[in-house]
This record gives sequence, C-alpha cells and structure tokens, in this order.
Amino acid sequence: MTPFAAIVGGGAAGFFGAALAHVLAMIADRAGAEDFLRGPYGPPFFLISLYTAVFYGCIGAAAGGTAPRRYAAAAFGFAGPFLGIAAVLAALTRYPGWGMPRGLGGTPQWQLAVGVVYTAAIWSTIAALGALSAGTKPWRGALAAVAGSLAGYGALTLLMWAVPSYGQGRWNPHSFMPSPVNLMDGLLSGAGLCLALSLDAKFRRKPA
Repeated sequence: MTPFAAIVGGGAAGFFGAALAHVLAMIADRAGAEDFLRGPYGPPFFLISLYTAVFYGCIGAAAGGTAPRRYAAAAFGFAGPFLGIAAVLAALTRYPGWGMPRGLGGTPQWQLAVGVVYTAAIWSTIAALGALSAGTKPWRGALAAVAGSLAGYGALTLLMWAVPSYGQGRWNPHSFMPSPVNLMDGLLSGAGLCLALSLDAKFRRKPA
C-alpha cells in the first residue's frame, strides 16, 4: 500500500467506522441495551464497548491490506476492544468494594478503573493491529501503529485547541447525528495508523 493510498483508505475507513459505530450504538441504546452485561455496581459500558469495537474493526480492515489478513485484522480490531472493555467491566461491575450501586454517582475508584481498562484495551488493540498488519517485523508494525495513532490524536488535539468550538460536539449515543469530533477522530486515527504502517514497510531495510 502506497502512503497516499494508506491516507485515503485509512482515513475513509476510520471516518466510516466512526459513523457506523455511532449508528449501531444509537440503535442499541434505543433498544435498551445500555445496561447489558452490567453488574449491580459501576457505570454502564456496553454502548462504548460496541462503539469502540466497530470503530477499530473498520480501521483494522483498512490496515490489514488484502484478504485473508484484512479479515483477521478486522475481526481482531472488533474483538480486542469489545472483550477488553466489556468482558473486564462485566466482571468488575459485580465487585461491591468500589461502591456506585446503580442509580448513584460515580466514585474515584470507578473513574480510575474505567480509565485504565479503556486505555489498556485501546492501545493494546492498536499495537496488535500493527503487529498483525505489518509488512516488516511484528514489533515494528506495533510501534508504527502506536506512533501513527498518537500522531492522529495529536492532530485532533491541535485542531480542538485551535478551534475550541469544534470540541463541544462530544459523542452522545442518544443523538441521531454522530459527533464531528468522533468523525474527525476516525479520519485522523485511521489515516495516521495506516500511513505509519505504509511508511514502515516502505523504508524497511533491504536484505544485503
């Protein structure tokens, strides 16, 4: 995949993935699935798990290149965040030690737990997608994918800093319209990850 094709394909996949993820999360929300898998404690998590899984499934399909690796990367991009978030929080929300019974406000322990689980699931999935999709060695692909995603996140952060009003449209699964921030996140994340993998393959050392 050429760098230009990586930018176009990865950006389009990320943008489409964000849009599709929002639609599916909205449908799930209207079907009453917000508390699905949730135990008696802690916050709801199914909708964000579904959103993130669809989002990275689409990016994984673009990063994987040709079949059958494309299908494997798409499947892993979906399963990694979904299991990493939903399965872990399904177990943790049955633990009473951090408080937050249903209907009550959050606690610092839950805020930390959710942040750690979400961050670990996302970045481990990104690294794994890079390793799976690499045109070079897996460890180089993992590093490239993380670097490309960080570059995309940095570009999004810079955009929201330069245009503060843009960052006001945060994700809301109850809304019919997807968030502009999430659409831009998909565009930049997909383009950054795929471009980094393309450049890693392009500049790999040739055997002597």
